[in-house]
Formats: sequence, C-alpha cells, structure tokens
Amino acid sequence: MATPDQVKFSTNPIEGTSAESELVIFRSELPSYNPSSNKFVRINLPVADKAWIDWGDTTLSLKFTNRTYDSASASASESAVKTQLSNLIRSVSILNSQGEQIEYVNNYNLISNIMDDYSMGTDHKSSVEEILAGGSGSGDPNGAVDINGVASGTVEADGSSLVLTDRLMTGFTSGQYLLPLGYLVGQASAIVLELEDANTALYNATSANRVMAYKVENVELRAKQIRFNAVFNQSFERTLAEAGNVGINYITESFIHNQNSIPSASTSTVNVPFSCNPRSAKYLLACHRVETDITTLDKFSLGVRTACEIQDYKFEIQGKQYPSQPIKCADDNFSQAYAQVLDCLGQIGALNHSTLLSKATARTRFYARATATESKFVAGLPLEDFNSATNPSVYSGMNLTTAGQLSYQPNISSTGVGGTAIRVDFFTSCDMSIHFTLDGRRYTVR
Repeated sequence: MATPDQVKFSTNPIEGTSAESELVIFRSELPSYNPSSNKFVRINLPVADKAWIDWGDTTLSLKFTNRTYDSASASASESAVKTQLSNLIRSVSILNSQGEQIEYVNNYNLISNIMDDYSMGTDHKSSVEEILAGGSGSGDPNGAVDINGVASGTVEADGSSLVLTDRLMTGFTSGQYLLPLGYLVGQASAIVLELEDANTALYNATSANRVMAYKVENVELRAKQIRFNAVFNQSFERTLAEAGNVGINYITESFIHNQNSIPSASTSTVNVPFSCNPRSAKYLLACHRVETDITTLDKFSLGVRTACEIQDYKFEIQGKQYPSQPIKCADDNFSQAYAQVLDCLGQIGALNHSTLLSKATARTRFYARATATESKFVAGLPLEDFNSATNPSVYSGMNLTTAGQLSYQPNISSTGVGGTAIRVDFFTSCDMSIHFTLDGRRYTVR
C-alpha cells in the first residue's frame, strides 16, 4: 500500500520526562471534629522531597454522623436531617510552609451551592454528586436522603452515619497545574476546614424540640504525588534561580467574600456598600437570604435564596454605574438577569451546558419576586475587559486595587423586603497568582 506524501516517520522520537506517580492520602490531625468544641479541621500536606502534587482528581472524604435529638421524645426519624458535604464547611484556609494564610474562601458552603446550581446539570448531579457527596439529585435540596438522628434518649448521641466524598473548590486545589510542594522549606503546608454551625448546615423538617448536632470523622484528602528524574529536578531548580525573589507563578481562580445587609421593610433603591480590591476581578455575585432563615432548622438557607422584591439592580464602581442600564427583574421577565449570571461563568454560548435551575418549579426557579418564595436568584456583574495588554498587572478582568468602596444598588418594589433584614453575600471571582521561590517560599498575589 502506498504511503501518503504528507505522512512522515521519525527514527529518533523525543523521549518524555520519566516520572513516578503514586496516590497519597493526607489525613486530619485529629480523629473526630464537631462544630461545638473543635470545629477547625487541619489537614497537613507532607510531601516527598522535590515531589509535585497533582490536584486534578483530588477528593475530600469524611464520615458524617448525625447527633441531632428531640428534647421532648426520642425518635430517630423525627431527628433526621438532610445535608451534603459542602454544607458542612463554612470556610477553607490554605497555609504555606511558614504557617501564613495564602488563600481564604469564606462562606465556602454558600458559593459551592451557587456554583453547583449554575454549572452542573441534573444528570451529573444525580449520577455522580448525589452518590458521592450526599444531597439531592436535582436542584431541589428537599430531595436529599434523610439521615436519622438519635434513636433513643433525649440527649446528644450518635445516630446514623454516612461517608461523603466531594471535590475541594479552591484556587490552590483547582488541579490546573502540578504544584512543586516538595521544594518548599519549613513545616508542611496545610488546609484548614472550618465546620459550619449545625443549625445552618443541617435541615430538619419538623423543627420543634429539635437540638441539631453532628460530628465528622476520618477526614481525608486524596491526591497524586509525582516525582521526576534528577535531570528534570536540576532543570527546574535552574528555572527557580532565574526567576529570582519573585519566583515562578501559576494563575488560578479564587473567591473573595464580603457581607452586608438590606434593612427590614426597605423599599426603592438601597445602597449596599462593600469593599473588595483584587487586581484582576472577573465577576461579582450578590446573593440574598432572609437573615432569620439562615439558622432556622426547617429552612434550606444554603441551597435556596430569595429575590427579596428586587425589580432591578446595578453596581457602582469608582463612581461609574455598571452595567450602563439597570438589570430588570420581574416574574414574567428575568431572562436578562439570568443571562448576566451565565455570562459571569462563561456559559452563554455553551450549547452542551445545563444547570440545576428551572423557570417556575419550587426551589429550583431562578427568580420569584416575593421574599417568602424560595428561588436560586443571584445578581451578577461580569467584569472581564481583557485589558491586560495595556495594564500588565491585570491578567483578565478589572483592576480594583484602587477602587475603594464598591456599591450594590438593588431597587426594591413598593411591597418592601418584609419584616426581617436580608443578608447580602458578595463573592468576587478573581485571578490568583501562586508563586514558588528558590528559597522554598510560597505566596499568592490577588
């Protein structure tokens, strides 16, 4: 058979760099934790000398035990709760080898729920996430399985248990690059998980006389450790030396959290200030929750939010209104508001993409104006302007380092938000640069 003219063969192929890969398990310092007395779960990350960590397929796993009880009568079913792994984590801190905090994601459980809603389809949710991480197989958190509580007695004790597994959503563990943790000097790097209060992390359908409690055990983080040959190691060390004090860097994405509130009975335009000053902000999200619902036992304050009578919204940055025209919201007209959020996540043109949201189904609808009606509503503002050619300190997005105080300005209908305050959580997505230096330091720039 004749060989096509364009096909060429080489007798001297370029060899790939030889390496060894192994699964490593990083375990928590203590065997058991609970949000009442020891809520900070520290996971140290000791790695081999000159080894790299691949976070691409990393999983966080733990054993959850429901310790909820009924103070009036013992009943395992009445003390049953619904939850998922991400709901249990209030915040995540990343510490370098000098013990300094280099990344902090506050209200981790809330932004994790929001990202699930807007970036995950129902097929993946039901066939992967529900099985691994617990929770519901759809966008409705009420579809989660009940985990029974204390079966006998009216004091805290071990009820049913469930092993949960999920990814860890931080810039450090994003898996975009192999990270040379084996070149660091000092103590082992660490990840610290702060457990959420039981009244917020758990849902109980019949809340009367219920005392919410839980514990987690066997907390493990699994990742791949990779070791290259001596020739590669020497080459990489030369690269580190050439990079000087700045070091080599990897660009990833993280979230900065701010919080404020809309006063009860508010109407018309409300000014909600917040301060966030990264040098490369990609988008802003504003999430609204009824303040009293956050610790109410029979409310899904993480899986659902409220639109709190917002009829339009805008942001103000450095005295300029964004977008140029307010984003309108109504029960029969919310496509523009939905498009804003999808644009933030880069999903407008993704034809094969789906979400967990619906148009009008309870607890999965994107928007419903009434404060008491549960929805998935968040207000979004894309900030991508690709001005890095003229401003080299910006990777992609808007430079907010000198922006000072920012302002979110929702316009509330004449009905008003109601008799309780609305908590507003802001999440700013930003580029984060992780630096490694020859003297074994690791630091981040946002």
